[in-house]
Amino acid sequence: MKKRNSIIIVGLCLLVFLGVGGKYYMGEKEKELIEIERQSIVILKQTFSDIKEVKIEKTGHNKATGSYRMFVEVINNIGESVKFTYSFWKERDEIGSYGIVNTNVQKEGITDSKVKVTYSDGKEGEI
Repeated sequence: MKKRNSIIIVGLCLLVFLGVGGKYYMGEKEKELIEIERQSIVILKQTFSDIKEVKIEKTGHNKATGSYRMFVEVINNIGESVKFTYSFWKERDEIGSYGIVNTNVQKEGITDSKVKVTYSDGKEGEI
């Protein structure tokens, strides 16, 4: 009976340990993804002018190329918005490709002012 109780206790401890470890690992991955999104917005500000706000809808990672695909909505200083995707390479700190959907919003240039950002996890910040 004691041996059986010991096995049950060890099994429960193992499950708790795996649960806590998995939660910690996923939390670290989420933090890393938010930092990559932040880095990409810094480069996006150096690519387009007159950005007022960026909402990141979702981010995907291509393990084969190492690039990230950002699905965003960009709002300019006069309230016009556009949804598009762009690729971002963390290692090179550069935006690869992006589609031009609305040239009124996606003007090439630099945004010097602060930009309101809504990250893929719903948290907000300024860059």
